[in-house]
Amino acid sequence: MLEYCTEPKTRKEICDYLDYKNLSYFSKHYLKPLIAEGKLKMTIPDNPKSQKQKYVTA
Repeated sequence: MLEYCTEPKTRKEICDYLDYKNLSYFSKHYLKPLIAEGKLKMTIPDNPKSQKQKYVTA
């Protein structure tokens, strides 16, 4: 996933790439921990719930 996100990707794009169907489970168990560890970062950190939010490898 970190290699896939070398360019900014949406949560949906990442889920599709990894073949996950449940976006909320994916966010809670994979996306948020990677952000907390500093391995991923948000493109719009001031507005985490933005519909234009993308994620990129830190």
